[in-house]
Amino acid sequence: MLGWAKKIIYRFLFHRKRKRFIETYCRNCASTLQLREFEYIHPSGDLFIGENSQLLCWSAYNSVQPPQQLSPNLRIGKNFHATRNLTIQCAGNITIGDDVLVASDVFIINYNHGLSPLTASYLENKLDVSEVVIGNGVWLGNNVVVLPGVHIGDKTIIGAGSVVTRDVPPYSIAVGNPAKVIKKYNNKTQQWENIDK
Repeated sequence: MLGWAKKIIYRFLFHRKRKRFIETYCRNCASTLQLREFEYIHPSGDLFIGENSQLLCWSAYNSVQPPQQLSPNLRIGKNFHATRNLTIQCAGNITIGDDVLVASDVFIINYNHGLSPLTASYLENKLDVSEVVIGNGVWLGNNVVVLPGVHIGDKTIIGAGSVVTRDVPPYSIAVGNPAKVIKKYNNKTQQWENIDK
């Protein structure tokens, strides 16, 4: 009986904390927003997140024995705006700066399954976790994928459909799979200039 009562109290407190989190940070979020382990999500201000989006944190990976303990930490800056179908999967540090604009169908992840072929399934490998940092004022176009270990500099634009596999410097435009820098902003001329090949 006591275990049953603890579960009810835990669920009540959990739902109350989740409601407070949503009322504080997600007033401008779609009702379809999915949160997993929201206690590891740390917004700096109110978020705008569109339909069918997910912020998913993982504190343990149970497909390996013993289970792998993880330290998710998703930090999102002020004036974050994502249109729809955003998915962020976090098992370590992901830091998103202020004034970031995210178009539709963007996927950001900071972990990958291990690559040992000696297990029956790749699911049985521990996760490899690498920090992702997205700077201030970044714009991620439609269908962008940001992979583990990537740092995207301030005011950078990532073109639609790009897969970001390595660091992108500030004030750059990068496109493609893998994403490559094609333009840099020149502060003197105040123009985007092509990169010499």
